[in-house]
Amino acid sequence: MELDKYINGYKVRAFPWIDGERIFFNVQFYASGQSFEKPPDWDRTVYVTDNDNGKRLVYENTSTLIEHVAKMHIPKDVEVTITA
Repeated sequence: MELDKYINGYKVRAFPWIDGERIFFNVQFYASGQSFEKPPDWDRTVYVTDNDNGKRLVYENTSTLIEHVAKMHIPKDVEVTITA
């Protein structure tokens, strides 16, 4: 299952990752009135374990996961996997 839409003011994409073990989850934030032709104010990606709990977190509790990712500080070149 894939997700590609705006939720709670964030651009969100989610899809099964190529390793078959995780779900790619990306959250982007654009400032109010900002052109979509410019890069977002911030862009954060995490991976979620691809199991029943992970799928439920990504596809049923999406808003909660978005807010969690929005509050995270993810250093550059660091890959974060959330185990659900």
